[in-house]
Amino acid sequence: MKKYVIAGVVLLIICAVSGVYAYKSWSTANTVHNYVQKALKAMEGGDYDTAINYLEKAIEIDPNYPIAYYDLALAYGNEEQFHRYYKLPGQSFTDAGHPEMQEKYEKAVKYLEYLKKKFPEYKAIAEMALGDVNFLYYCGYVNREKYVLPHYLYALNHTDEVEKYLGKEGVSALYANLARVYLAMAKVNLAEYYYKKAIEIYPDPGIDTAYEHLAWVELELGNLSAAYNVAKAFIERAEKYGWDSDLGYAPASISAYLLGKYDEAEEYAKKIIESFPESAYVGESYRILAMIYYKSDLKSKAIEMLEKDITNCNNAINNPEDATTVPTAIYERALANYMLYKYTNDSLKLDSCISDLKWIINNPKFTKREVAHRNYYILAHLSLASIHSHLGKFDNAKSYLTKLKTELKQDPDLKGWNEFIGSLVDELIDSVSAKKPIKMPEVVWILSH
Repeated sequence: MKKYVIAGVVLLIICAVSGVYAYKSWSTANTVHNYVQKALKAMEGGDYDTAINYLEKAIEIDPNYPIAYYDLALAYGNEEQFHRYYKLPGQSFTDAGHPEMQEKYEKAVKYLEYLKKKFPEYKAIAEMALGDVNFLYYCGYVNREKYVLPHYLYALNHTDEVEKYLGKEGVSALYANLARVYLAMAKVNLAEYYYKKAIEIYPDPGIDTAYEHLAWVELELGNLSAAYNVAKAFIERAEKYGWDSDLGYAPASISAYLLGKYDEAEEYAKKIIESFPESAYVGESYRILAMIYYKSDLKSKAIEMLEKDITNCNNAINNPEDATTVPTAIYERALANYMLYKYTNDSLKLDSCISDLKWIINNPKFTKREVAHRNYYILAHLSLASIHSHLGKFDNAKSYLTKLKTELKQDPDLKGWNEFIGSLVDELIDSVSAKKPIKMPEVVWILSH
């Protein structure tokens, strides 16, 4: 009898312990889950320090909670925390005077590497996130090919796993981010293909950058109607889902102008200036309005727009936000001054334009890079060649084009640009060799992005 009593007591103790363990497990899981949810809410509000604090607490309680590592990596590794524009190509953030950015980049990488090693079932989304993080860190064709593309291509081969954890929106984001890399590498046709894939798999609401960047890609390819339609689709979704409308107004305004829809182009340009005064597309908007007004014989209004553009550029140059601000603003100022020269025949404006373009060429350390998918170093060569050819200085024009051709062939970081515009440069060299002025497409004089 006593034997069974003892057995019964032991059984009761085991049941009691199991119950406590089950309660503690449920309680732990619930606490960790709550921390992660609070972290996600904090990230949505841009409070990454609070998010990081919650996620570190979650991992401290349960070091085997994989999503916490993934979210922690995202909290450290996003463009609000660091961006390659804050350093020069080849620099670390520490070199550029931003050690806090370097630390965040390294922590993001560390947590993602740990995630894919410790929890291999999450490897596909970890690789995708590593692509995102490294895209924000590395510049140039070579580094993107080595440190960014392989991560995305791994995820691309495991889209079923990406969809399992992130849904179709996640797969769409993968396509869009891969397209973004190809665009930065000047592989524009591949960028077009993957942006279209991103929209195809998740059209509504869709990934905002897929619609936005596809419009720019179509402009680069000269597909004006396609650019216009995609930009309009972005605007519709922006109004419905709260996206930043200026990101759609800009390509819509440019494509509308190039299609001869001047009233519409003017409307969108004015909306950017009036509603988004801090937009990166204010400069383009002033230049579009200047061209529209000049075509309408409103010369004084056209000049006013260009002078406002120059003032805007000067303010940016004097108060740079990051390492790309000055080259971008100097190129835009050169465009505005060239247009002023065309409208007023003021040779001083032409001198200012040429001086700015020469600065870009003579400072490759700061300018020989992609900024929002454009390379001002390349554009400065093309612009100077065009200007000199119209001045009848064909030897000068040819020297800029020949120099550019050599660099396109010899610089591995310009490989994509060589593939994209190498034949165009050859054609331009033939034109100036035959003493024929070369005309740059109007889109070059509008765009900075």
